[in-house]
Amino acid sequence: MENSNVIKFKPTPLYTVASFLLALIFASVLASLPVDAFVDRDNYLLYVTNSAELITRGLNEGFAHFLTNEPFWLFVNMLFSLVLSDQEAVRIIIFFSAFVSSYLILKIDSRFFFILFLFLLLPQVLKNYVIHLRQGFCVSVFLLGWFARGKYSRNLLILLTPFIHASFFFVVAVYYCNRFLGFLKFSSGLRLMSFALVGGSASFLTLALASSLGARQAGVYGENNLEISGLGFIFWSAVAFVYFSQGKEFIKENGFQIGMLVFYLATYFFLPVSARIFESALILILVSGLRLTSWRLQAYLLLFLFYFVMQWYPRFFQPGLGWGVENYM
Repeated sequence: MENSNVIKFKPTPLYTVASFLLALIFASVLASLPVDAFVDRDNYLLYVTNSAELITRGLNEGFAHFLTNEPFWLFVNMLFSLVLSDQEAVRIIIFFSAFVSSYLILKIDSRFFFILFLFLLLPQVLKNYVIHLRQGFCVSVFLLGWFARGKYSRNLLILLTPFIHASFFFVVAVYYCNRFLGFLKFSSGLRLMSFALVGGSASFLTLALASSLGARQAGVYGENNLEISGLGFIFWSAVAFVYFSQGKEFIKENGFQIGMLVFYLATYFFLPVSARIFESALILILVSGLRLTSWRLQAYLLLFLFYFVMQWYPRFFQPGLGWGVENYM
């Protein structure tokens, strides 16, 4: 059965090769950047060095603790540590993540090549291959599953992602919730209400559940107060309005992406990790907008271009475009 996740456009062989070459260049450039020039890179170097020890420690804490602390990510790093230096391992992870993600996205539709490339350059997407490397690796695995033609390989890859990056526990929950609602033939209105309910429940239960299971994120985010301006809520509400206005069929065909959008809006003011969860599915949410028609597509593209400029403008005045280590030589 054809994977309904994929926009129904068959790229020409020439465009597929061009997408491959551009993705190769994109990934090579990112992987060749100085490993220690960006924030948080020290942590990823330590993952390679200490992955075996972290796996042993996690198992000693109990199976639930082990599963909720990204064991597959640790396992990948442990394998790399056997044959590569720390810096080589980090470069391989960056290259793999950036190449897989960019190739799968760019070859979707040649008619939207320029806008697809801008999606990849959006700071919230690009940072996955610069500073949030574990999340970037996980997004690439999820995309491999998303575009997989076989349902078994698709489910296997998608179900693997929470054990690489914990934000995908929510992403996977929304994905299978959408599948279940489709099986029950829920109307578009009931689907939206269901996604909002899932988001509302997550807002109040997540940190308590994470703390009880021993997930590392509980301590990090549990002590932080929410510092939000509300501008993101306004912008993505505008995008949601454009999506909803396309009608029931659009909501049905893009149920997961819209579900993630509704989940984000429902948790925006309550859940400290809502932005990280949203960013895990952001590239697919952006791509789904290319299915809009008439004035809605034009409005969506204008909204995105405005957002793109506003996200990049302040970064030009910061070290490493906002991701660099200060006073790096």
